[in-house]
Amino acid sequence: MLKLFKREKKTNSSGKEDLPEPVAKFLEEYETEEQKLTVLIKEYSKGGRVQGDFLFPVVSFLAYIEGESGGAVREKGTLCWFMRRSSNNYIHSFKDYGIYTVLVRKMKPGILNPVGAPFKNWYYLVKIIKKNIREPQLEKIREEYLKPVSIKDDLGVFWLDRKYGWFEGEINWLGKTKSVLLDKDKDSDTAEAAFKTLYMLLADAEKWDKKIREYAAAELTCLANDWQDSEDASEIKEEEFSERIGGLSFHIDDEGSFEADFDDDDMFCGHWIVVCGNSDGELMSADIEG
Repeated sequence: MLKLFKREKKTNSSGKEDLPEPVAKFLEEYETEEQKLTVLIKEYSKGGRVQGDFLFPVVSFLAYIEGESGGAVREKGTLCWFMRRSSNNYIHSFKDYGIYTVLVRKMKPGILNPVGAPFKNWYYLVKIIKKNIREPQLEKIREEYLKPVSIKDDLGVFWLDRKYGWFEGEINWLGKTKSVLLDKDKDSDTAEAAFKTLYMLLADAEKWDKKIREYAAAELTCLANDWQDSEDASEIKEEEFSERIGGLSFHIDDEGSFEADFDDDDMFCGHWIVVCGNSDGELMSADIEG
């Protein structure tokens, strides 16, 4: 991996190679001892922390086995490495739910848990030793993890999308079918906090529909008028704004806070209108996105 920095290779007075500062600081956070892990990768997506000219990609795993053999540990963890932002070479690639043997260095305890927070299993990925291998213990965990999960409720059936960590379903909202995303609870395949808020909204849907629309209109009508292309266009009033927005859908997180998303009827050139509220029913913000 250090071949990436061939042009900058220098040595200090002790004869050690000087690395670019972000990389050197990154490597200082990890133990020098290397170890083998066999890991069950979660959903793989490209991304990571950016610092200067460097990207520090991360990938999560669902379970692991230490060394050449041993029992599978059902604990999540993270693999991290580094690359130049300008490089087209992502260095390491993984498949969703693939099983890999990797060489790693564990993050130092004092950095991983500076105030005793319960974080662990964070590793610097030195290299991939074997790709897409067969490992019965991890294959069993993968099979259980990928088994379809649903919540059957009086409102309908909500199916878990593990990649995004939410349940997807539909509700009857003032006589129309609307889509709902309910974030799963952190440690179980449930969505109790999200359902609590959903029932709060549905208990008086007519009141909430009016309240959310009027809030969006109060916050965004002036901006909508600023977005109009023609100086001759008639001024949009708050009541008109409230009536024009449509396509309502909800996304409720695992703490019960919610987003109500509307289409903008071209008042903002096709952007979404998003109204956010908390589990106590207080509306917090309205903005345009997308």
